[in-house]
Amino acid sequence: MAGVRTKTHPAWHLPLPSPARQFRPLLCGALALSAAVAVASAQTAPATPPGSDRPALPSRLQYVSALGGYQPYSEQPVQSWREANERVARIGGWRAYAREATTAAPAPETTAPEPHSGQHGGPKR
Repeated sequence: MAGVRTKTHPAWHLPLPSPARQFRPLLCGALALSAAVAVASAQTAPATPPGSDRPALPSRLQYVSALGGYQPYSEQPVQSWREANERVARIGGWRAYAREATTAAPAPETTAPEPHSGQHGGPKR
């Protein structure tokens, strides 16, 4: 073929490097890094000198379960809804529960004023 030109380059004829040759430097670097981390973590902390304000490390590990205080569900007696509503009205309604949440003390059971007595300027005529 007289009119067709082909591109030739000397490097195109060389074989490509194998994946193992490309991976070898990465593997060596990873091994060196992991060895350095292992040596650094294996060093022991110096003993605390007497009179130091740093606390000493515990001599034994202690395990405390996060579920140690778990109380399983137990059936509770159900009261009538009328009694529950009357009790809420007796202790002061939702405001008593809001006070209880902010003070962490149970609301006292007192008689609350009539809820509609002070609205619209007094009693109805």
